Amino acid sequence: MKPSKKELFYNDFSSKWERYINNAETKKRLKIVFDELLGEVDLKGKEFLEIGCGLGYFSLEAQKRGAKVTAIDVGANLVKITKQKVKKGKFIVASASNLPFKNSSFDIVLCTEVIEHVENQEKAFREMFRVLKKEGYLAITTPNKLFKPFFDLLSLIKIREYQGNEKWLSFNEMRMILSKHKTDIVKEVYFNFLYPNYILDCFEKIHFLKFFMINQGYLAKKHK
Repeated sequence: MKPSKKELFYNDFSSKWERYINNAETKKRLKIVFDELLGEVDLKGKEFLEIGCGLGYFSLEAQKRGAKVTAIDVGANLVKITKQKVKKGKFIVASASNLPFKNSSFDIVLCTEVIEHVENQEKAFREMFRVLKKEGYLAITTPNKLFKPFFDLLSLIKIREYQGNEKWLSFNEMRMILSKHKTDIVKEVYFNFLYPNYILDCFEKIHFLKFFMINQGYLAKKHK
């Protein structure tokens, strides 16, 4: 099945995306993924798959930490950009819902701010866990569904340019999905990208305020 125009939004936007990228957001997400979610997981020599590699920042960081990187994206332009940025690895044009890999191929799968853009989310989750080895880790971040109406309004009044798929998930939906696929949630993080970050960062440490965080992240370990 060919990807839809909405799924290819970032690919079509790729020539301009580097200029518009929020560097503070990217740095924070790199810290959350690699220092908070995967901070206690040794990446050296591990088979690492990034689903939705975008501009390649996360694959590059994984490679710096010694992982054997494979990256896929539905957009050919994005795969090309990642390949230019990350000198070693395998880079493939493929859909998250139809991964071209054998069962139990990877020690770690990363899917950061991607699952909400996938049309067939159920199949994508099945694929992630299919290619993950037993006792392997899935690190995933995605927006909080509670804030979807607010971002829809921003898009409606043209403050926000994004025009792709937006199937946001709630905290409960994410936990149910991870439980359904026979994993243990090892870590949970809740965070914001809104400014001023230095003020909002303080609230991230207060657990009961997690419902007011715009983003959620999980590290799930597949059962034996």
